[in-house]
Amino acid sequence: MTKFYTRQGDDGLSLMGSKKLSKDDPVFEALGGLDELNSWLAVCRTRVSLAESKRLTKEFKNVSDIILSIQEALFIAQAEIAAIGMGKPARVIISQQKTNELEKKIGDMDSEIPEITKFIISGGSELSASLDYARAIARRAERGARKYDNIKKLRPELVQYLNRLSSILFALARYVNYKLKIKEENPSYK
Repeated sequence: MTKFYTRQGDDGLSLMGSKKLSKDDPVFEALGGLDELNSWLAVCRTRVSLAESKRLTKEFKNVSDIILSIQEALFIAQAEIAAIGMGKPARVIISQQKTNELEKKIGDMDSEIPEITKFIISGGSELSASLDYARAIARRAERGARKYDNIKKLRPELVQYLNRLSSILFALARYVNYKLKIKEENPSYK
């Protein structure tokens, strides 16, 4: 039987390799932020499936594939950060190619959707709102990783990838609404 608890963290400490660290150590903040983002992206992918079932299109399959590739990369990012936390060389790393892939996907979507001329109010559809929320979580995760970067130097390729996450999630949120023919709303500042 699998045990889902060890009782080892009850004193506010967690193991990082062979070291016991406080649960509020910046390494856990960085890892936790990426884990939270990955979990919310699972919700987004489920919502893509619901959108597909109502209106099965190649575009929504593409959105699901992009989210899954981000989820896969987040596991690599976590493994890289955990290795640094344990003082070991990382066996897997976020490569420059991962960032290049995000940038290409952002560019592809950007070429289809209207140019941004004003700030956009999040929402429009449940899926777009979920992706916008993922964008906000990605920014928080990036801030957590940057705090850890101030203590233990992260590779520039990893930092750059984490920075692009909020950009692709913003592009996906806009793309989804565009494909659903939902007009973007802008703040009135009234």
